[in-house]
Amino acid sequence: MPRGMGRGRGPVEKPHDFGGVMKKLMRFCRRYIPVIIIALVLGAAGTVCQIVGPDKLKDMTNEITKGLPAMVHGRPVMNSIDMDAVCRIGWTLVALYVGYAVLCYLQSWLMADVTQRTAQRLRQEISGKINRLPLKYFDKVSYGDVLSRITNDVDAIGQTLGQSVGSLITSITLFFGALIMMFYNNVIMALCAIGSALLGLVIMGLIMKMSQKYFAQQQIALGEVNGHVEEMYTGHTVVKAYCGEKDSIARFEKYNDDLYVSGWKSQFLSGLMMPIMNFIGNFGYVVVCVVGAVLAMDGKIEFGVIVAFMMYIRLFTQPLSQFAQAFQNLQRCAAASERVFGFLEEPEMDDETGKKALLGVGADGKAQTVRGDVEFDHVRFG
Repeated sequence: MPRGMGRGRGPVEKPHDFGGVMKKLMRFCRRYIPVIIIALVLGAAGTVCQIVGPDKLKDMTNEITKGLPAMVHGRPVMNSIDMDAVCRIGWTLVALYVGYAVLCYLQSWLMADVTQRTAQRLRQEISGKINRLPLKYFDKVSYGDVLSRITNDVDAIGQTLGQSVGSLITSITLFFGALIMMFYNNVIMALCAIGSALLGLVIMGLIMKMSQKYFAQQQIALGEVNGHVEEMYTGHTVVKAYCGEKDSIARFEKYNDDLYVSGWKSQFLSGLMMPIMNFIGNFGYVVVCVVGAVLAMDGKIEFGVIVAFMMYIRLFTQPLSQFAQAFQNLQRCAAASERVFGFLEEPEMDDETGKKALLGVGADGKAQTVRGDVEFDHVRFG
């Protein structure tokens, strides 16, 4: 049987060291930290513009509702509305939302550049590492598994790192910003929104705990499948010569089943996050609307507060869905990073470039060095 067809690594039973792996990745990206900080500040500033928008919309709604009494009594509505104030607030809203779009675009552009440069460096490091590894490493690890780390795992880091880090910071800013603005407008309605949000956080934490280990298993199983297929394809003549078809098929079925099980479980559990978060967000939205209507009928709040809260409740629950997606991406990124850095930390061959190869002691009693000068002279073949 060809080399590399031995038993591969089985699925892990415990979650990997999430914090330790992410620290290694951050140390690897330390040269890009200033750019990352700028991108995160831009994203946070854009989120602030988004948070201020509903409060301005509340002011515009209150100005418009001043014309309702005139409408009820049959008087001209426009005479009761300060259109200058409405236009001024409207232009402020336009400026806020344009600023939000521009700042978020700049953040996405910077983070995309950082993540792709990081992926490029990882490929370069892996390429150099391959040349420094001893041959015994490739006796126990298949070529396909190494290729999977260079392609699948590095691509996973490049795709998920920027999305998860950027969305995580903007989600935190949006979450606390919306929370402050809700308490600023009305305490009772804010407490109703928090109650539904806490329920969502508890459910999200339980799902994340269950799905984390399956993401690690999925990355390992993917490497095993790639490694086995590559070995069987390149060494198919040897496999046939030693009648290893049945064993090869059995191993492939096992690796493929492991990939199916871990992939199905990880995607299923992670896929539950978004529907559950959307349901909880809609439930909180209904509760806030009902409570706001009761308070408005009692004259405790203006109609504009209800309009603002209808937007703030969605801004408040939106980060929960973003948290779920960001942590899902971080789990995938951590699982891929663990395999990549595990490869980069493998023991290397000793550096013997400064050593001299000796043939022994010559007739003169001095050590003879190897020059690598071989010459064929007066030699005939055939």
